[in-house]
Amino acid sequence: MTAHRLLVAITFILFSLSNMSFASGDGEWNDPTEGKAFFPWVWDDQLKPTIVQGFDETGARIIVGGLMASAAAGTQDDKLFEYTQNHHIMSDSWEQLGGFLGSGGPGVVLALSQLWWDQPGGLQSFRAMLLTTVTHVTLAASINRQRPTGDRGWSWPSGHTSNAFAIATSMAYSYGPWVGTASYGVATFIAASRISAQVHWLSDVVAAAALGIYWGRASALVTESQKKNTTMIYPVPIDGGLLVQFSKDF
Repeated sequence: MTAHRLLVAITFILFSLSNMSFASGDGEWNDPTEGKAFFPWVWDDQLKPTIVQGFDETGARIIVGGLMASAAAGTQDDKLFEYTQNHHIMSDSWEQLGGFLGSGGPGVVLALSQLWWDQPGGLQSFRAMLLTTVTHVTLAASINRQRPTGDRGWSWPSGHTSNAFAIATSMAYSYGPWVGTASYGVATFIAASRISAQVHWLSDVVAAAALGIYWGRASALVTESQKKNTTMIYPVPIDGGLLVQFSKDF
């Protein structure tokens, strides 16, 4: 799945949410847009808060650290490419698997499944994927770095790797270190497969990893802020009557 197709797929799926209901994470079923017009909901409630909350001190450190790490990795680009020309890092079948897993399709399927049983987690993954893809397309088209084989551009940063790390970061924030460790392992495998297949430089995947981590974290911050603003009023049966209980997360 190309970056353009991934953008279209994510937008179409989010648009479909305006007429569908999914699990809210606490077992209830509701419309995530809460009746709000689709595009204002996407911008006001999903993308804008992610952009604003993500650019804090930690976010800035991720960006700067990623750029510095990519620059350092760039000094080894030629050496690693030469090595891959003479040695097989992984077999063709493993390279193809890595290409498939990072193509965007599996990530979309994963986020859709999350919407079914964990709506906040699913929306979090979609936000991370969408903003990562938009940033990748913008950077790759603007810089248009040539691939190691020189047959085409759009090399820096790696789209497959950035989406893989965005999903991994989202999963880590949603489900803890065990799931996060496994997800980051898959993302690292995808990055290595892109180098082994000679479609990306080492510095491409290093920058992409930072990009994915940045947006994955930013999206998770929005989920946390939405939870903190949750107010619940519900009846509780007691002996001889009914108690109305009020709960607010801070």
